[in-house]
Amino acid sequence: MGDFRKLVKRMGVWRKYIFLLLLRSPFDAFRTWLLANLMKSIFGCLETNHTGALLKICVLYSLLCAMLFVYNGMIWAKYAAFSAKAEVWLQQKMFEKILSLPLKRINSRSGGEWMTRLNSDIQAAFTMMNGPLNIPHLVVAVINTMLSCLLMLRSSFLFLGITWIFAIPPLWINHKLVLKFIPKLKEASQNAMAENTSAIKPLLTDADTILLYDAGELMIKNCDESSRRFMKVNMKMHVRRALSDVSMHLFGIGGYLIILFMGYGLLDNGTIAFSDTVYCFQVRGSILSGMFMLITCLNNLKANSVCIKRIHDTLEE
Repeated sequence: MGDFRKLVKRMGVWRKYIFLLLLRSPFDAFRTWLLANLMKSIFGCLETNHTGALLKICVLYSLLCAMLFVYNGMIWAKYAAFSAKAEVWLQQKMFEKILSLPLKRINSRSGGEWMTRLNSDIQAAFTMMNGPLNIPHLVVAVINTMLSCLLMLRSSFLFLGITWIFAIPPLWINHKLVLKFIPKLKEASQNAMAENTSAIKPLLTDADTILLYDAGELMIKNCDESSRRFMKVNMKMHVRRALSDVSMHLFGIGGYLIILFMGYGLLDNGTIAFSDTVYCFQVRGSILSGMFMLITCLNNLKANSVCIKRIHDTLEE
């Protein structure tokens, strides 16, 4: 994150970026509160036979939802325009920097390496800045999870404890399987992509020379080998992420079943009302979605941070 903050400050948009993040961050938290209270109000009316109030409740919450989504659309429109301008600026600076380098420095790396830095690395940087399941959603996930925990704490400390007992193991598994290995695998993937680009380029630009020396089979074989190396590195990342996702879903289902059985016992004893149980289930789903979003965002940020470092290396050469 330090390299990313340095890059955004270099572009001169740090304060505006933080301001837009803060404007976007309350959306999921407010939606969680809205949906949980809607479900609790509806089942509360059904329990007390106040069915006449259902229409008013539905109309009120529908208006609030509409206002919330209009607000979210306005913020994302401003966010998209901001990101597009920042991306154009960085591409120009990177291109100008590469052109200003001495020929000896240019020749020290392959053409595929420079193309990867100019295209793939910049794309990864702006995916980190404004893409799905990256920094914007990381902020949203943290705020939504904290608010959801407070909401559940008001209704049932027991259900909150069970939720966290089943939420912590996936975090630990993700740290051991993914976060510790993603940076090295991502760097290897970027290097393999550069090699693959360098292997493909002669097939497009020097086809006549390749045909003249009857080197087509050799060049295709070289391209095939570099493509396989690129694929194997990416597959290693996908396998680790898939194992992390499996653990998240298994522990999520396990926690759901435990709360379901315990909730039935509490309802049977009259300890908790049905509307409160529905409310807790709704908030629990928000906690888990926030946790899963947080894990995915951390994985993506770890992978994209490698590209941020490569951009800094290029700009500071």
